[in-house]
Amino acid sequence: MIFRKLALTALKYVARNPAIQQQVKEITTKAAIKAKPALLKGSRVAGEKYRNLKQEVKKGVNDFKKEK
Repeated sequence: MIFRKLALTALKYVARNPAIQQQVKEITTKAAIKAKPALLKGSRVAGEKYRNLKQEVKKGVNDFKKEK
């Protein structure tokens, strides 16, 4: 418990340091640029699945209405 409190206090102190904030910004920017193609591909696949699901639901509703 004491170690955890010390570690969190140290992380809070480090997070306030502007030099470290700048380094973190650069690292996260590079990571986001590298992840962009995979994120775009995932977004495209999710959009396709959503459109297919929407069409299936719409078809099911229309079939149900026709039965009445």
